[in-house]
Amino acid sequence: MVDHTMPNIDGIHHVTAFCDDPQVNYDFFTNVLGLRFVKRTVRFDVPEKIYHLYYGDEVGTPGSIVTYFPMTNMPMEQGVVGKGKLRSVGLTIPEGSVEYWQSRFEDHDVAYTMDERFGETAIEFADPDGLPYELVTGESDIEPWTEGNDVPAEHAIRGMYNATIHSADPAGTMDVLEVMGWDRIGEATHPQRGDRIRYRAPGDAPCADKVDVLVRPNAPDGVMGIGTYLHVAFQVENNWEQDAVSDLLRENGYITTSRKDRDYFHSRYITEPGGSVFEYATMGPGFEIDQDPAEYGDQLKVPDWLDVDIERIEGMLPPLETN
Repeated sequence: MVDHTMPNIDGIHHVTAFCDDPQVNYDFFTNVLGLRFVKRTVRFDVPEKIYHLYYGDEVGTPGSIVTYFPMTNMPMEQGVVGKGKLRSVGLTIPEGSVEYWQSRFEDHDVAYTMDERFGETAIEFADPDGLPYELVTGESDIEPWTEGNDVPAEHAIRGMYNATIHSADPAGTMDVLEVMGWDRIGEATHPQRGDRIRYRAPGDAPCADKVDVLVRPNAPDGVMGIGTYLHVAFQVENNWEQDAVSDLLRENGYITTSRKDRDYFHSRYITEPGGSVFEYATMGPGFEIDQDPAEYGDQLKVPDWLDVDIERIEGMLPPLETN
């Protein structure tokens, strides 16, 4: 590893995935999981076809954000969650909330299974398109969102807990995490589920500071499509810190993209050796640049630089009714 002054990559910023119907997706994440609908925008390269939907806490704190591209208007097949892709995302729940969420999932006909590892309980389930998630017991400084849903505050989701990468090259994936300055803190072995190697960020992120590398070498390969993750994004403070991260990765043999303007943050990407896409996203400008937090999600928002007719685009996008 090349010696370099270590930039700060303190936790996960967000994850992004593909779904089919935006209404089904919205209903599940807001009405069943109780997350806030933070932002309704578009995929900037095809704004007439695809929404970009954001869910999270009250203000869209990095580490709480799950985003989706609904592909209703685009020809995309059902994907396969497997080796070489992001496997699942853990959402944090309090220690005493397992029975509540088991009962809630039963009431909403959400199938789930249980797992124990690293001294934590995980309720494994999937979104309506089959994308794996987990509710994981743990600590978080994220305040829960409790308006507009019936999830009691004492049981509400408090940001992300971790991401699990089903790596096609575990040694390569772990090398990238170590280049990033993340620490290997434990291993968990399961004869059917595979081995997990856990890494934790060195900083003090309020949540979402863990990545598990899943080792199942004989598992089927993942195929990108509806019901799969596109990428996991990590937190960097600003453009200068992002440049330092890019320099560090390049010095260690990894190819990073140029900076991309995502309006609410700026991004660079790599495809790590295990097959997953890692994004490095800045903490700002933030979701308040085009909307007051009290109005988040109420209107379709697009950046000024996109120079499109919002009313025309709204007429072409699938219908989406929000509460």
